[in-house]
Amino acid sequence: MIEPVLYINIPKLTEKNINDNLINEDKMFVYNEKYVSKKDGCYYSCPWIEHGLVFFHNKIANCCICGHTAGGHTLLRDNYSGQSIDWDRIFKIKEIYRKFHKKGKINKNCIGCPFLKEAKWDNIGNFIDNMYISHWSNCNSKCIYCFSSQHPEKFENKKRYSVLPILKDMFQRGYLSADADISFGGGEPTLLDEFEDIMNFLLDNYFWGIRVHTSGIKYSQAMARAINEIRGYVVVSVDAGSKEVYEKVKQVPMYDMVRENIRKYALQTTFLGRFLISAKYIIIPGINDTKEEIEKWILANKEAGLYTTVLDIEENWYHEHSNNIPKYIFDLVEYAKKRSKKLHTNFELYERLQNVYYNNRGNFFKRLFKRK
Repeated sequence: MIEPVLYINIPKLTEKNINDNLINEDKMFVYNEKYVSKKDGCYYSCPWIEHGLVFFHNKIANCCICGHTAGGHTLLRDNYSGQSIDWDRIFKIKEIYRKFHKKGKINKNCIGCPFLKEAKWDNIGNFIDNMYISHWSNCNSKCIYCFSSQHPEKFENKKRYSVLPILKDMFQRGYLSADADISFGGGEPTLLDEFEDIMNFLLDNYFWGIRVHTSGIKYSQAMARAINEIRGYVVVSVDAGSKEVYEKVKQVPMYDMVRENIRKYALQTTFLGRFLISAKYIIIPGINDTKEEIEKWILANKEAGLYTTVLDIEENWYHEHSNNIPKYIFDLVEYAKKRSKKLHTNFELYERLQNVYYNNRGNFFKRLFKRK
């Protein structure tokens, strides 16, 4: 049974009070000739602005994209901690984003984002088909690159709120698209009290585009079900090919357990299901940035039965060096791609390396991704 959601009274939206109550145009949008579309019926936008929604621990946003210089996380509601949601208000804000973007006035946090595209966007209807659930920061790992590990005092006392009643309400109202892509971040999703219930609710209602980013330390029966039914994708952040380097990065002695859980996910499913399990490697200069470590990681993935590998680069280092990426980083990416191809596995770049590609596509990455 779907639990009812109580709604608070919010003043009726009018043309007079839209900007005052929802959007500060001067602070949030800037005219940029680069983003003025010359094509009839086209404007610059992205799937997240059009039909995306993200739950953070303190706000609701259009997107979770933050790898570009402008920072992303375009705002829909601030100071949020599980209160009732006025969906008319949420969709009205999205309409305002579209209105400004059609005029070449781009949200400041979107400038330079590789997901911002010129297209004839299908913005008809109020629904969500891209969702990211990342409303907590608790974790069973202590990754040296993670914000919650670097500043534990800011996150240890953060209260969690429940997302499941909100998802059920969205589903009942028809706001959650039947083919929505739904992802989990965090923190560690499997530590949520409601994680198994959320996953089973989505699976029971025939959702299929479910992606979970996890440390892999805790095995999830619901996630195993999603993989077995070819409806869920698990991304395990390993970041190492050996126990020694793993413990430097993660600061917990769980390498063997993580590798065993990866095998359990992979070997109990079908051939197609194995494409839905990947081990991610975040390049951390000075820690794991060697071909030897990447080679161990790739071979361990292959041995576990994985058919997809994912590569990214550490966020803080990336922002400090995004305009001057050393050549050896490109060499590592090229090496990982070539080895993955030789072993007949898929190869994916994640957000920050996607940005490197976006900013350098006329140079290195043109060579890296050309068809042979």
